[in-house]
Amino acid sequence: MFGMDASFGVVFIVIILGFFLPFIINISLAKSRGKSVVLMLALTLIFSWIVTLILAFMPKVAPSAE
Repeated sequence: MFGMDASFGVVFIVIILGFFLPFIINISLAKSRGKSVVLMLALTLIFSWIVTLILAFMPKVAPSAE
């Protein structure tokens, strides 16, 4: 398609997933860790997968008993 072979499409999809996947993962991680989702997404824009690793190793917030 448009003079591009199939391998270019695979590389393009991997690059797109590598960029957007941390944002998707960090939304749920930030909520479960009790962190600001907006702040974590802003940090993900700058630091990408590093923020994902930091959030993954943080302890989960225990639900409050009210």
